[in-house]
Amino acid sequence: MTFTRTCLRVAALCCLALLLSREHGAAQPLSQSDFTVTTVYLVRHAEKAAAPAADPPLLEAGSKRAEELARTLSKANIKTIFTSQALRTKLTAEPLAKQLGLTAKVVPVSMSKTNPRELSPEYLKSMAEQAASAPGNVLIVGHSNTVPEIIKALGGDVVPTIDETVFDDLFVVTVYAKGKAKVAHLKQ
Repeated sequence: MTFTRTCLRVAALCCLALLLSREHGAAQPLSQSDFTVTTVYLVRHAEKAAAPAADPPLLEAGSKRAEELARTLSKANIKTIFTSQALRTKLTAEPLAKQLGLTAKVVPVSMSKTNPRELSPEYLKSMAEQAASAPGNVLIVGHSNTVPEIIKALGGDVVPTIDETVFDDLFVVTVYAKGKAKVAHLKQ
């Protein structure tokens, strides 16, 4: 997908988020405690090196993808960026964070105490709450296992599966009510 087509789709999704916020706001009078519509952009980290296995950096292709992500989301009103503790997520978020003058917030991924192959319910609840309550729009850079589960925790109507070899998915989640969200799936 070309850069221009991606920008047009992101702009269309931002308009959808604005329309949803107006639609839901018109249905009842607003008060300080009412829910604020939030748009959360989620991506898996960009292409990573094979070594060191424990915490690899990005490949050159991954660095280019991170730069493209920064260009794509530069006008998306992102005010908060979350990453995991992994170097590859931090490096994927870095170009956009620098461009916007933001510091990415590191939220370490935690696994379930009863099943080390599953994400901790507390981690997922915390990520969803932090993203939904953040000012402005949010970018979350995660992993093939965390991105779908965070979308689910946000109340996404569609929960994707991310193949271990795919790095070009961009998910736009419009959280329009507590536990309710519309998901759009784009390619970078």
